[in-house]
Amino acid sequence: MNSELPPRFAPLPVRRRPCLGESTNSYIRRLARANHLQPSFLHCYLCGPPQWFGRPLLEHLATTAGHSPEALERALADANSLGGTNRPRRRLPRRNPFAGRQDLAHRIAQEALKGTQIRTLAKRHNLRCWDVRFALEVPRLTTAETGPLTEPVTGELADLVEGMIGRKLNGRQIWTELMDHHDYLVTYDSIRHYIRYTRSRTASARAESLTSNLVVPGQRAAHD
Repeated sequence: MNSELPPRFAPLPVRRRPCLGESTNSYIRRLARANHLQPSFLHCYLCGPPQWFGRPLLEHLATTAGHSPEALERALADANSLGGTNRPRRRLPRRNPFAGRQDLAHRIAQEALKGTQIRTLAKRHNLRCWDVRFALEVPRLTTAETGPLTEPVTGELADLVEGMIGRKLNGRQIWTELMDHHDYLVTYDSIRHYIRYTRSRTASARAESLTSNLVVPGQRAAHD
């Protein structure tokens, strides 16, 4: 009798190729939806206890996706921040087509994180596909460890989170709903920080602003 347990991670039936410059969250979303899974379920499954809302090991994601860790490392913008085997940094190309145009390279990287294809980016900005690839490679090649690449909880995202808080959702429920039904790149820690600190400071600032704008009746009469 074979007493060995089957491996926890196995390739999913439907595979999806990662796009160059894509974030891990975006890739997990596409992979989950292609296999009729909730993105939050697949993300937590890949992370496992105790860090359900953390970052999956690159090797686990590669096994589940049916691609090599090397392929995911080359494609995913935040691959260096994933756990797993230590990987040496690659060398930078000699020529930088974005010398003096770092704002353009940053804009291209942000558009790629949203899922825009390389050919579309090249046509939109009148560049070669090679140049676009370089713009997507540079942020990962020039830093020892890429940051989370998440959006700050401000503007429309803050309004969305406030609506969920109004529905009495907690931090985990908010993260799950954002992961499953929206395309924002936001971590669980960012949500917790917003709920605990940013939201309270914003409320205090609004209260102070309202207080300063109030006019004492006696002062109003004196002005009149």
